[in-house]
Amino acid sequence: MAELESNIARSRKTYNIYSDEQKALFLYLLRFKFLKAKPAAGRAGINARTAQGWVKRMDNDLEWEIYGKLTNKVNRAESQLQEEHKHFLINLFDEQPQATRKDAVDSLTAAFEGFSLKESQRVTRHPVARNSEETRIKRKEGVEKWSQTDMDYLSNFVFVDESAFDINMRPSTARSAKGTPAIVTTPSTHAVSHTILGAISAMGVVNIEIRLPNLKPKRIKVDGSRKRKQPQPKKPASKGTVTGHYMLFLQKTMNFMDQYPEMKGFYIVMDNAPIHTADDIDEMIQREDTEAFTSPPPIHLSSILSRIFGLQ
Repeated sequence: MAELESNIARSRKTYNIYSDEQKALFLYLLRFKFLKAKPAAGRAGINARTAQGWVKRMDNDLEWEIYGKLTNKVNRAESQLQEEHKHFLINLFDEQPQATRKDAVDSLTAAFEGFSLKESQRVTRHPVARNSEETRIKRKEGVEKWSQTDMDYLSNFVFVDESAFDINMRPSTARSAKGTPAIVTTPSTHAVSHTILGAISAMGVVNIEIRLPNLKPKRIKVDGSRKRKQPQPKKPASKGTVTGHYMLFLQKTMNFMDQYPEMKGFYIVMDNAPIHTADDIDEMIQREDTEAFTSPPPIHLSSILSRIFGLQ
């Protein structure tokens, strides 16, 4: 032990990674020479606080092994992801580069019995104005006003909204092996967007239609033999869904509701998208002999249109 102590004293260590010889010398001085932890650690070349932690742990846990690798073993559970899980995930992302983290967790849970893994919670951003004092007052006044009516989303609400999609819709991120591009096969590189407009209630689907994109304008024929100024083409129409398209769908929906007496007094509920809050919509509703209610933005019901027929 004297020779071992001399060799340890001559060695210079940069990191606190202790060899089995140092640990053996420390235990020898501690158990057989009856030294305290600090002087025994000093002669073994071990940090005093580390040695004191070892002594405390040996007293509390008789099965603890001091000679094993101590890094990352304190208060840490064994990793659930083993080699078989690693190969499974590699194959999953090779076949489905755009699989999300949730897809990976769901696939692991389905493939391996008893496997469970927690996901980190995603951040939900709230603008400052959402919970300002002025907004909260408007929200309170709106709720108090509506609570005095017969509004009930399970009995007399019709929700109207639209959603755009195209054939190439895919997540914007994907995974691949290191050093290789993440390639996802799509029917084409460019696709035309379509819009589905729908109206639903607790009773079922009230109205639904798909808005097809505008066709390409006809080409303007120009006589090349004559030096005439080429006429300027007309301004192309919007390819997206605008207020006019939404108003037309809303008019069809109300006409459909007029055919059913049990839908009298229903409320049409929309979110606060720009095409839903135009003045033209309010004018159209008024011509239909209905009453419109506007809600504060945080409630996300910018336009609640009350269907009140025959109550004048």
